[in-house]
Amino acid sequence: MSKQPRPSFATTVVADITGVSPQGVNPDQALWPNAGTIRPANEAGVAKSEPTLAMQDAGKQANLSNKDSLYDKDIKPEKIVFSNKLEAATYLKLQQLATYGGENIQEILEAALTAYFEGKEEASRPLPPKVLTVLRKKYPFL
Repeated sequence: MSKQPRPSFATTVVADITGVSPQGVNPDQALWPNAGTIRPANEAGVAKSEPTLAMQDAGKQANLSNKDSLYDKDIKPEKIVFSNKLEAATYLKLQQLATYGGENIQEILEAALTAYFEGKEEASRPLPPKVLTVLRKKYPFL
């Protein structure tokens, strides 16, 4: 018995905003996108070697602390990791949707925030120069 692909929540919300029709998502592919992919030994759970001195020096030259450096994290430099507090019930629903609906939490949050920003004039106002300078020191790609 095979499940029928269905559009994800994030894709549906974006489609509602942009008018582009969503494509179906296979739930198995959404939950386990890397299933069957063979990774090199250093990514497959084998113990990682310590970062090289060149990597550490590069991080120090960029005035980054170890927690802010990206050499050992699996994120793109254009993405910012942040956290916030959610109500327990909201977090539970988010996890339920991710688990049973085959949704990606990052896509859900991105779509929800983008939809929330629509019509909010404050969201499109430029930041004051001092605030922007502080953010650009930490995130130069802004």
